[in-house]
Amino acid sequence: MASHGSSFQKTFMGASGSGGASTEPKAIAVTHATFPFVTAYSWDVDNGFGGKYNNPSTLPPDTAYTVNFTSDGSAIAVSHATSPFVSAYAWSDSGFGTKFSNPSTLPSNGALGVAFSPDDSAIAVGHVTSPYVTAYPWSGSGFGSKYSNPSTLPTGTGRSIAFSPDGSAIAIAHSVSPYVTVYPWSGSGFGTKYSNPSTLPTGTADGVAFSPDGSAIAIAHDNSPRVSAYAWSGSGFGSKYSNPSTLPTDRGYGVAFSPDGSAIAVSHDTSPFVSAYPWSGSGFGSKYSNPSTLPTSHGNGVAFSPDGSSIAIAHTSSPYVTAYPWSGSGFGTKYSNPSNLPTGVGYGVAFSTVGDPQTAYNDYVAIAHSSSPYVTAYPWSQSGFGSKFSNPATLPTGTGSGVAFSPDGSALAVSNQNSSPYITAYPWSGSGFGTKYSNPSTLPTGDGSGVAFSPDGSVIAVAHGASPYVSAYPWSGSGFGTKFSNPSSLPTSDGNGVAFSPDGSAIAVVVAFSPRVQAYPWSGSGFGTKFSNPSTLPTGTGNRPTFSPDGSVIAIAHTSSPYVSAYPWSGSGFGSKYSNPSTLPASTGRDAAFSPDGSALAVSHNSSPYITAYAWSGSGFGSKYSNPSTLPTGHGFGMSFSLDGSAIAVGHTSSPYVSAYPWSGSGFGSKYSNPSTLPPNTSRGVAFGRIAA
Repeated sequence: MASHGSSFQKTFMGASGSGGASTEPKAIAVTHATFPFVTAYSWDVDNGFGGKYNNPSTLPPDTAYTVNFTSDGSAIAVSHATSPFVSAYAWSDSGFGTKFSNPSTLPSNGALGVAFSPDDSAIAVGHVTSPYVTAYPWSGSGFGSKYSNPSTLPTGTGRSIAFSPDGSAIAIAHSVSPYVTVYPWSGSGFGTKYSNPSTLPTGTADGVAFSPDGSAIAIAHDNSPRVSAYAWSGSGFGSKYSNPSTLPTDRGYGVAFSPDGSAIAVSHDTSPFVSAYPWSGSGFGSKYSNPSTLPTSHGNGVAFSPDGSSIAIAHTSSPYVTAYPWSGSGFGTKYSNPSNLPTGVGYGVAFSTVGDPQTAYNDYVAIAHSSSPYVTAYPWSQSGFGSKFSNPATLPTGTGSGVAFSPDGSALAVSNQNSSPYITAYPWSGSGFGTKYSNPSTLPTGDGSGVAFSPDGSVIAVAHGASPYVSAYPWSGSGFGTKFSNPSSLPTSDGNGVAFSPDGSAIAVVVAFSPRVQAYPWSGSGFGTKFSNPSTLPTGTGNRPTFSPDGSVIAIAHTSSPYVSAYPWSGSGFGSKYSNPSTLPASTGRDAAFSPDGSALAVSHNSSPYITAYAWSGSGFGSKYSNPSTLPTGHGFGMSFSLDGSAIAVGHTSSPYVSAYPWSGSGFGSKYSNPSTLPPNTSRGVAFGRIAA
């Protein structure tokens, strides 16, 4: 038998959720070994994987094993290795909602299997230590008070859970003989254990499933025949069905019946990693032909879509999930992999009938830095940095101070210092840099210090040294247009950063001297009349401005304590300054950024920990998040959240010059591995971009 690592990593079950008036699959979720531990995608019956849903704001804390949806698609539950051992979330067309409160009595240890009852009135969890199975009432409010344990417990680690289709029985696959234990189930919880089957499974059971009509129960297990199926009735186990004539090739982990009961599939060790058979009242039929493109490694979880049109397998190596059309003829041609893969070993997989289509994107991250080639770009995914793109054929002419992708990802611009033209822009595609756009006919007048595109991508602005300190240009697929007229009231000194409000109605410039930040209305005609300065000014040189995603706040990183200042923002301009955070950044603020959902504000700065993040709400700064466990190695400069809010990256003064971390409602995750090819020197600007796949 091939090894899957730890005892946790040998445990998996794929479960498929279905429900609602329609059986059309609209979403698919995969549990896996590394951050964010669960990944969900929209699903299309013709094309397969769509775009990735945003991660839940509160992630499972560790390796997740099984995933299941309620039958009505209103909730999703994930079993995982560490406390609270099971996490459940509201689910809707938009994806993950708020995490439900943990059950008041937790499972006793690492949870491996989870399942909802067919009427969504209960949820059960299989886990590593006694009592091996724990069940709770379930409602729209989440977990109820734990049901009493069964009077006769399973004999070992509960590895998989299944309710019978009518909800009258609950089965647990486990690690010690008799390897499967089944109880009557009712609104009162567990009944008296059914008698064991007369012919037991031959080894540790990892998966269990009832047929859709409730007339059979199947167990995936270790040792030949690797799958065992029995007749099932209100009296319990009937006779074991004959083994399939062609057995799975190694230990069975997941088992699933098709929704119409005409097929059964087993995920297993050893190629072909999944085996499927016709199923009838007579049991197993002759094995279907293997898919023409196999999963890449050991099959852990398996699920049919609710309408039976697709089958998916979670497995141990990239792409970690593989899906195929399914019909009476068996496997169809493999669907394309999701554009943003799960990040590690796939353990469980489930479909839902609830979910809006999500656009699939290819993501990128670019870093502006102080030595040649002055800009470096990488693919970005949930796994972190990909292989560096080739340098542009025509490099920026000096120190890269800022970098920005256009909103549609079709262009990449770099502000640069020490040498004209101070702004350089390139077409951008999945292949990387294109041929440099022609310089604007009227150049910025001094060192470029920051660059921003308007939200609709029709304008590009540069903050720079020397009057007029900010220059803005129309932008199109042809590059720079004719420079907009300067604002009638110029910034007071060197521009260090520039940002547009999310609705494109305002532009803000931070400057070296008082008032440190100046803002103007913006329209198709360019700069409007300058807004009044804030009544309480930032206390030092402004370095970078940022607007909150809803445009209700503007924040400025600056050189003197409190190092970051935030103000309400409206069509009237600056409001009264928010109170300072209770724990200030450690030194000079270099950049500031809001998370895409507006729930956090991060500041990069001089002095350890080099990056500081705070919860943010309508009341202003909340509590400081814990510092990342692995800090950036030097003074923090440019910083950005990924566009889906699942990561944060900061450029800094010492190798590796850029550090990136997962981000969630809990704050910083464990640092991503450094890019294989590092930026060559201090990274001053960081930007994420994406292109629709």
